[in-house]
Amino acid sequence: VSDVSTYHLGGYILFGRDTADQTADSLIQTIQSYQDAAAADTGIPLLIGVDEEGGTVVRVSSNPHLRSTKFPSPQKAYASGGMEAVLADTREKDLLLSALGFNVNLAPVADVSTDPNDFIYDRTLGQDASATADFVSQVVTQMSADGLGSVLKHFPGYENNVDTHTGIAVDQRPMETFETADLLPFKAGIEAGTPFVLVSHNIVNCMDPELPASLSPAVHKILREECGPPG
Repeated sequence: VSDVSTYHLGGYILFGRDTADQTADSLIQTIQSYQDAAAADTGIPLLIGVDEEGGTVVRVSSNPHLRSTKFPSPQKAYASGGMEAVLADTREKDLLLSALGFNVNLAPVADVSTDPNDFIYDRTLGQDASATADFVSQVVTQMSADGLGSVLKHFPGYENNVDTHTGIAVDQRPMETFETADLLPFKAGIEAGTPFVLVSHNIVNCMDPELPASLSPAVHKILREECGPPG
């Protein structure tokens, strides 16, 4: 809590270690204490975020005190009932997170992957660019309607690159691949009104062969000028 006033923070992200031993009441009180500190410091509410994609990335529903079962992956929800099931799952997720005090969920995953051997595959819809773009657009719209901020990730698209949590990924694919596939879900999500885009740490040769995307002005320019809203 002291960090809020010491550093005049704009937000917190909570990880699994922050939710692991909490009950719903204790987590609500913890998050409220952050907001109370922000109110006393700047008067501006904090962004309180969490990664609750479903499937393998479940920082909240991995705790049985917060939900009896983990949220399913987008693929599993989609397989069980198409977009209707995905949106019902999204709404349930939004309501739980909001009730606990979160206002941002770092989802949906907008990466396009159809190969089960890809590192990112299990976290994606597992469909082509067109279906993924539709998924992203509808999920962003649902999250907005539920009052929860969405975050598109991982720009400009992961596909078959390795896990950058454990090493360096160098993406050798041509710009045409991004323009005709990987960028489409990000454009769809931005058009649907997402407030945030998370940029990957991949080095994308066709955009900037020197810097990771997250640190690359060239990649950020593509995000803002080619994928961002007009004006």
